[in-house]
Amino acid sequence: MDLQPLRYSQPQMKSPQLFTEDKASNTQNPVADAQMEARRKTVTGRAILFGGLVILTVVGMILVLLSYLCVAHQCSRGSSRTLISTAPLGKVLTISQVTSHVAPVAIPLVMGLWSLHLGATWLKSSAMRGVDRPSPMQFGLLLSICTGAGLPALAAALKYMLNLNKGGSPSLPIPPMLRRTTVLLFIFLVLSYLISASDAWFHASSRAISIASTSPYLFPATFGRVINATMCDPATYNSGTVSQLTCGLLSGGSGGNARTRMEGLRAVSNSSALHRAVFTDDQTAILVPQTIPANVSYTARTIGVKSTCQTITSQCLAPSASLGYGPNAALLLKCTGSAVFNATGSQALYALDDQGNTISGYKVPSNPFHAGEVVISQAYYQAVEDQFVPNSGWFIHGSNGAWNVVFCDVTALDVQYVYSSSRFIVRESTPLSADSARHVMTLGIEGGSVMVSQQVDGAGLQTNMTYEQAYGLELSRQAIARGAFVYESTGVSTIQRELETIGTSINLVPLALLLGGMLVFCLFVLFVVVQILLSAARVPYVRLAALQLNDPLTTVHALYGPVDPASTWTDQTFKKFNAETEGDRLSVGPIPVGEYYSQFGVTKGLEG
Repeated sequence: MDLQPLRYSQPQMKSPQLFTEDKASNTQNPVADAQMEARRKTVTGRAILFGGLVILTVVGMILVLLSYLCVAHQCSRGSSRTLISTAPLGKVLTISQVTSHVAPVAIPLVMGLWSLHLGATWLKSSAMRGVDRPSPMQFGLLLSICTGAGLPALAAALKYMLNLNKGGSPSLPIPPMLRRTTVLLFIFLVLSYLISASDAWFHASSRAISIASTSPYLFPATFGRVINATMCDPATYNSGTVSQLTCGLLSGGSGGNARTRMEGLRAVSNSSALHRAVFTDDQTAILVPQTIPANVSYTARTIGVKSTCQTITSQCLAPSASLGYGPNAALLLKCTGSAVFNATGSQALYALDDQGNTISGYKVPSNPFHAGEVVISQAYYQAVEDQFVPNSGWFIHGSNGAWNVVFCDVTALDVQYVYSSSRFIVRESTPLSADSARHVMTLGIEGGSVMVSQQVDGAGLQTNMTYEQAYGLELSRQAIARGAFVYESTGVSTIQRELETIGTSINLVPLALLLGGMLVFCLFVLFVVVQILLSAARVPYVRLAALQLNDPLTTVHALYGPVDPASTWTDQTFKKFNAETEGDRLSVGPIPVGEYYSQFGVTKGLEG
């Protein structure tokens, strides 16, 4: 329907042919020119521009949030309801908060656009004398909804529509456009609160987590350790010599072996530039590089030693009828039982053969093998005589101190381990051959040493670890470290860089509600734009009619503004008002009506 321009001089609408071409439109008349200018203006571009801007903003913020989570950073599915992203939590929450604020901010703009549809509907209904012509009360509700677009406006409209006003039911039927507008505002507000609640849930359920990521390590890595095959080649030495049996670690001559011992002593004191003795997760002592690059994880093979020690003092006491437990300076010992150790007195650390006799490390008969020491310590001495220290293997005798017979099972191992996050984790370990075990123990348990017992003297007094446990760990550490000269570096099986990132664990339920609510919001904005395009097609003056619903200044101009027909045809609100004078000031208060009563209202002041 092509609506014709309304004659500005005709204040009352009397027929369906109301919008007809003004005969004065072809003359030089400012009012007619303004009317024709208003007739030519359409709202299509405005609806598409602002509606599209709202949709693009909402969709754009959704894409920004998702891109930050899974494009700018890495993301992966955690549990069934969890998304893991390397994005930092603080920035994720900031973006989600900004995203959730777009819809509430856009509601007044969208309802302002909806007034264009209302204006077109009102114009057509006015021309046809239809039901979409609001009463003053209904007009006020529409004005409140389109300008306020909040809970008070919605509450007032619902109160009116549900007949909750004190004045009873409406005297006129409710226009369909008021019902549609109220429902639309209700939907937008519900979506807005759903989005805000989802964002609050999203904030409360998201948490920072540590995420491990890997990348290739591009440099040579020789972090493994093996026995030097060249040093241990029997053809290198004279047959049957000590050097052949010990890979050259012991020469058998009088010149000493400082050259082969030095690296092991440095490794024991952790001052070596090449090697370091560490413990794995199962308490195996292994040899690793002194320096490992930061942020790497790798798998490699190395040599390890694991020792399990026990106290057998109670099985070795041999008191006599004449001397009791022995003279003041010594303890009579004769070990019996399952632990075979031919200890008869003070005895430094030695490997043991199958009969329990002390032997050098390069003569161990098998792998695993046994080792033992009779330890004397003053750290455990108490003012009693010939009694055990409670809950320990220490026996107090004489003036030298307390005595402890320590018996150990020792195994030299070929260990495959994983290094990650400063931890050494055993993946597989198998005993070395007896020959390889002898090479490890040549300097590992050389015989006659008290270095292990001296390092753990006093252990077990104040800690949960017993003396025997501490002794076993130290024996393993020194046994693997002292033979460091016979080991050489070898490559790793796998290696990669490892980076710990503080990322975000996201609950997918509030995230889905947040994004889903925003997408539904976009669909309703699109619905508003489509309704405007359909209803305003070929209908003139839509912008002017919409101003009556979305611009209070237009209403104020109609009530109190200057009487200027030309200004009623402009959609630029400020141009409707002329230069204001003192006579344009408005007063509010009681207004006399007749002689006996007054009414409350607004009056326009007088000049001068």
